[in-house]
This record gives sequence, C-alpha cells and structure tokens, in this order.
Amino acid sequence: MLHEQYLEHLSHCAKNFQEALDSSDPLTQKIVEKGLLLYRQNYVSQVKLDDETVTGIIQDVNPAKAMLNIHDISMSTCTCFAEGYCRHQLALFFSVLGQAGKVSTWLSDWRQPPKKAPVDLSSLPLMRASDLLKNPANKEPDYQEWVEFFTDTFQTLMEENSNRPAGISETYYIYMRKLKNAAPQQNEWKYLYLLVGHVITFKLFLSMSKDKNHADGVINRYYRHIFQDLLQGVQEYLNRLANFTFPFSFDLFLEKLKDDSTEILYIHETISFESIQIYRVLWTNLFTKKQWRLDELRKLEGIMSPIFTEKVAAVHLQVLLREDAKAGHSIQELQVEIMPYMLYWLDILNSKREWNRLELYLTPFIQHIKSYLQQENEFEFCHEFTSMSIRAATPFCHAKNRLDILERLFMQALPYSYRKYEDFLYEQKQFDKWIDLYTYMGLGIDMLSKEQIKTLQEHDQQLLLSLYHRSIQEHIEQKSRDHYRIAVRQMKKLRTIYKKLKKQQQFELFLTMTLERTKRLRAFHEECRKGKLIHAEE
Repeated sequence: MLHEQYLEHLSHCAKNFQEALDSSDPLTQKIVEKGLLLYRQNYVSQVKLDDETVTGIIQDVNPAKAMLNIHDISMSTCTCFAEGYCRHQLALFFSVLGQAGKVSTWLSDWRQPPKKAPVDLSSLPLMRASDLLKNPANKEPDYQEWVEFFTDTFQTLMEENSNRPAGISETYYIYMRKLKNAAPQQNEWKYLYLLVGHVITFKLFLSMSKDKNHADGVINRYYRHIFQDLLQGVQEYLNRLANFTFPFSFDLFLEKLKDDSTEILYIHETISFESIQIYRVLWTNLFTKKQWRLDELRKLEGIMSPIFTEKVAAVHLQVLLREDAKAGHSIQELQVEIMPYMLYWLDILNSKREWNRLELYLTPFIQHIKSYLQQENEFEFCHEFTSMSIRAATPFCHAKNRLDILERLFMQALPYSYRKYEDFLYEQKQFDKWIDLYTYMGLGIDMLSKEQIKTLQEHDQQLLLSLYHRSIQEHIEQKSRDHYRIAVRQMKKLRTIYKKLKKQQQFELFLTMTLERTKRLRAFHEECRKGKLIHAEE
C-alpha cells in the first residue's frame, strides 16, 4: 500500500497525466495500452518514490530507466528518448497508481470524452469579406504574399505556446491545417505552395527555437519530430512536382526560394542534420541550373570563417558540379564529422551508376567509419548506420567486382557488421576467415548449425579444432554438471576429428593436460569416466 503522505502528490500527478494525454488520439491510446501491458506483466521494478519524483526500471526489449516529476510531469524523463511521453513512463505511473488501487478508475476517467464548453460566438475570430481575400487560395500566386501568410499565421498561433514547449506539437498541426486549406487549386501551384510553406515553416521553427533559447533536451523531447516531418514534406512535394513541366512563371518563385533555402544553414546549429538535408534535397532536385549552383558555391567558398553546415553545403555543390577533387579535399579535412552526411552522396552516385566517381567518395568513407562508430558508441544507431553503409557500397562493389572493398568495409565496421560479414565469408567459402570472425566475436561451436559444421568438416576439419578447444574450456569453467557433460561430448567429437587427421597423440596430450589442470574438479572427472574418456587413470 502507498503511504498516505504520497496520496495527494499521486492524485496531482494522475490529474496532470489525464490532462496531458489526449484520449482521442490513436497514437496516445497505443502508448497508454503498451504502458498498461508492461505494468500488468510485472515488468516494472526498483520503484523509488519521494516528495518530488518517482523512478523505476522497466524491462522492455531494451531496459529503460524512467523518472516522473510528480509536480510537473512535462519534466519527466526516460532513457529510451522517445518523443513526448513513452510507454515506460506510463508503466511506471501505473505501477505507483496500482499501489493505491486506482488504475481502473484513472483509465475509466481518462477514456471519458471531455465535456464541451459552450461556444462564445463573440470570441471567435470572425473575418470580413475583405480579410478573406488575403487568403492565398483566393488570389493569384505571389511568393511574398505566401511568405507573409505563413509568417503571420505561425506567429499568431505560436506566440502563446512558444513559452510552453509541451503545446508546440499540437499547435503545429493546427497551423499545418490552416496552411493546407489556403493552398491554390491548380495542382502544380498547390505543390509549389506547399513546398514553399514547408521550407518557410522550417525556417520559422529554427528562428523560434533560437529566440526562445530552447535547450537540446527540450527540442528533442517536444518538437524535434516537427523538423523531421517538415523534411519529409519537402521531399514529398518535390517528388510530386517532378511529374510536371514547370511553367515560366515558376522561375521567379524558385529563385526566391533558392535564396531562402540558404538561410536555413546558419539560423540554428543544433538542428544541423535536418537543415543540411533540406538544403541538399532542394539543390539536388529543384535548383538544377548550373549557373545557380556555381554562384551558390562561389558564395559559400567566399565565406571567411564558414560554420560546419556551410562547409557541408559547399561539398554538396562540388559533388553536383562534379568538382570531385575539391570535394575529396574537404571531406578529408572534416574527417569523422562529415560521416553521417556522406551516405546521401553515395546514394546519388549509385542512382546514376557513376562507379568511378563513387569510388573516390567510398574510399575515405571506409577509412573513417571505424572512428565514427567508436565515437557514437550506441549500439542500435551504429548497427543501423552500418547497415545503411553496406547498402550504399554493395551496388558499386558488385558492378565493378570489387568485393575486396566490400570486405574492407565489413572489417572496419565490426562488430556491427558481423552478420553481413559472416554471410559474405560463408558465401565466398572463405572458411578460415569465417572461423577467425567467430573467434573475434567470442562465439563458440555451440552457435554453429549442424549444416555449417558438416560444411566445415568437408572443407577442412582442422578449422573446427580451435572452436572445440575454446568451447570445451569455457564449459569446464562454468563448473556445473550440465556444462561438464557438454564439455565431455565435445571432447569426444574432438577426439574423432584428431583420429581422422591421424593426430591421436595430440588429443592424448590435450586430454592429459586438461585432466591435470582440473584434478580438483571431481565431478568433471566423473563425467569423463562416464563418457569413457578415461579408464586407466582411475
């Protein structure tokens, strides 16, 4: 049972959760259901409660440590780094709530639709007919008026919530509905309008984040996903515009958008990846005039002290303009820092099947990937980055028959490339390297299937010797009957291999040394006698 001194705090926390979680949102419903399942499966442990916080460990696919701030749940945290409230925080909340026997009551109250307050018509922002004409959907396309509409709408909606980060996400979706409702009717103009809207909105969020001095943790928790959503929107509308032949009237719009896109690079350095990516997709797919690219590159190269985003932008334009020597020099200077941005260039060259150029970029990429993975040192991220790297390198390596380069990538990316490297060596029948890889990863003979063992025996039985020797030693060190029995079975298989190789004396020497080293392990010796490995030694 929960101590009485915490009941009031818990009641306040429960009310806050009820207000913060939208019961009509399918995504929120799913998070609550998953949190409830974790709680009911008793996956919450080490719960600690004080006057300020609740902490606990939640056993999920990856164990997570969650913290609830009782007085301000928006300050709660979790090591899973999910956006907003996560299933682990809900599981911890239900665990504490369950001690007071109020989980069912809370769920019932939360699922009740909120009572709608009567609408005060006098408070509605009613518009005159003259105001309706300002809506971009009702006028001839005009870039500056579009930008003014986006900016005014953004500032009107965000002014109140910019100081309350928890409300930014919800306000963003209201803003986007207004933006889309004002789109022109003609398809090509509608898609251009929405593309411009996503780019300008991205800039407005960058400026708001910088002006309000939001910390990285606040951005990541409450609205980092908005930048990613806007990036996806830019890519979507670029793809849709690709199906149209641009009218001449587009030229002025594209030129102004080109100038606006450059500003994205230096507004807020914290959002560097998404900023660079929006810049790159625009210059790759939309701003295709060679003179525009040359002018932009010269402008970037003329900056006396460029920041990182401007350096990456310059490399991108060098790639597009086929100035590979300059790009390679810049990549070598930036080294590990530029690694996450290189996959995009490898994908561009893959799509064009420009294999000779691709090799120029793949070489430094492989050179620095080991240092980059060591720097990141987060398993899931490193594993995913390695998988993307292998996918980017594979088409070139197969097209040019440069499997040596692919193998070098596998080796540099270990241990995250283990599975791919293992399959590669097995397919290439490089069984000696395959066994070395198993040893490097600390794996034993137990991890091999019967088919794999049979394949190795047919190829070269000696390859199995080191695996059996190490596995036998590991099982003996476990010092239990079950492991002793496994060790004896493997020793008998080892004896068979030595006999086929006509090296029985080596096995006898190994057996003698093992028995001498384990002379205090009577249970192991007993299993050896049962397995008829020893007779005279009795």
